[in-house]
Amino acid sequence: MSTGAFPVTIEERKRGKVAFITLNGLAPNNTLTRAMLLEFIDTMKDAGSKADGIIVTSGHEKFFSNGLDGKTLLDADPKERAEIVKEMTRFFGKLVAFEKPWIAELTGYTMAGGAVLALAADYRYMLAGGGRIGFSELAVGLPLPLVYTHGMHRVVQPAAVRSLVEGNAFKPDEALAIGLIDGVEESREALRSACLKRMDGILRIDQEAFLPTRKLYRSALMREIERDEPIDIENADWIVKQPVFERAINNIAGKNR
Repeated sequence: MSTGAFPVTIEERKRGKVAFITLNGLAPNNTLTRAMLLEFIDTMKDAGSKADGIIVTSGHEKFFSNGLDGKTLLDADPKERAEIVKEMTRFFGKLVAFEKPWIAELTGYTMAGGAVLALAADYRYMLAGGGRIGFSELAVGLPLPLVYTHGMHRVVQPAAVRSLVEGNAFKPDEALAIGLIDGVEESREALRSACLKRMDGILRIDQEAFLPTRKLYRSALMREIERDEPIDIENADWIVKQPVFERAINNIAGKNR
């Protein structure tokens, strides 16, 4: 089955069903619009109602996703720009709150909003090679929402958070060393095998015991998101009016061409 920009297939495994959602965003960097963010959440919910676990992958050769589409932001009026930024902030919280286990299969560059998406997953496995992962918002002139930094603190080594918020991009082995990803594989076949092996391991656990435990494990992060997301949403109206935002989206649009 498929849903718009995010085709879905379901595979029957020994311990349950696994859905594969493919990011098929805008060329060349697999970027996303506000409508796509909303569609992706709906796709996750639909897939989660039919499968026991989800693996999110990419349909692009070199990119998992570089997040929000710069040209779309550039062409939007100030009100719509604010709504796009707000939706990207909400996007992270919605993904963290997702009730089924899911894994990000990082097939290439995973920057900005792509890294935000991956950060929310239970596990992240990345293809070796020239790809990079990082929160490049600050590198192009955009402040990071508080909710993203809460997620970083829950995943990577404490000393590495500073490097992440400074917008540094990490090679796969570097990302593995700080805990940002959980494995690096040399081929797409090995990458898929690693993701399936991890998901099979999760599904071997009694799900009536695992899912409530998973929810409790994520509850502290959810409380932080619920507390600070309104601050990030309010800040978005101010951010989009600043000269630095115009410069930033021009930078992003240039990278998206």
